[in-house]
Amino acid sequence: MVCKGICTKHKAQRIHGINRYIYGQKMCSVCGIFIYWDGIHCPCCNFVLRTKPRNSKNRIQLQIIQTVKRI
Repeated sequence: MVCKGICTKHKAQRIHGINRYIYGQKMCSVCGIFIYWDGIHCPCCNFVLRTKPRNSKNRIQLQIIQTVKRI
């Protein structure tokens, strides 16, 4: 699995101070960038995109916002 450069067309801009996953951005571990993409696989390397943060602080923040949206 190698980055072919296709993902740069879908690259997402950083929003300072706010968790990127809240706005629907997903991370490709192989390409190393956040992208806006509806699928579960990276369009470039076909690797599974990460949709949840690894950091516990950001993970809790995302869970709180998702539960508020459900109500």
